[in-house]
This record gives sequence, structure tokens and C-alpha cells, in this order.
Amino acid sequence: MEKEIVDSKFLESMADRRPFMKRMFTVFISQEPKRIQHIKDALISGDVEMLRHLAHSLKGGAATIGVERVRECCLQLENACKSGDLNSAMALMDQLEEEMRQAYKFMFNYLAEQ
Repeated sequence: MEKEIVDSKFLESMADRRPFMKRMFTVFISQEPKRIQHIKDALISGDVEMLRHLAHSLKGGAATIGVERVRECCLQLENACKSGDLNSAMALMDQLEEEMRQAYKFMFNYLAEQ
């Protein structure tokens, strides 16, 4: 079964903290595109250690707010870096960008709700 973009159990647990979640999503939307660009730059330059570090930090940020598919993708990217597999990392980068688009869309919709 495919994982949800944002874990619904996590969202339910945060239901009485919508203002907090909205702030967290707003920060994610404003900060993470920059990190994604840094990840792409590290991948293009072949800086495996920087790539692993950036994927690891994005994984943590995604996990904090229940963005499971992004977290999972970052974990795979981190593992590809550990094994020095830049071909897999390239493929995972495309997947990560798609997962981020889905996450942003979800967050924008969440922010638009009352």
C-alpha cells in the first residue's frame, strides 16, 4: 500500500494544534526549496558527503511534520550516498522532487482550510 503524502494519524494527533501545524508547513514551504536546490547542486558536483548530509537533514524535517513519502525518499537517497551510488541518487532526485511537489500541494491546501 502506498504511503500517504502526510501521515493522517500524525495529522489527527495534531488536530487541536492547527495553528502550530500551519506554521510548520509555512516554514517547510519557505525553507525547503532552497535545500532541494542545494541537494541538486551537491548531486551535480558529485559531493556525496554534502548530498548525504542534506538528505539526512531534510529527512528529519519531513519526519517532524509527518511528510512520510519525502522522509522515505530521503532515507533512500542517504543510503545511495553511503554506498556511493550516484546513478541511484540521480533517479531518487527526480522522485524526491515529485514527492516535494505533492507535499507542497498538500500543505497549500491545508493552509487554505479554515
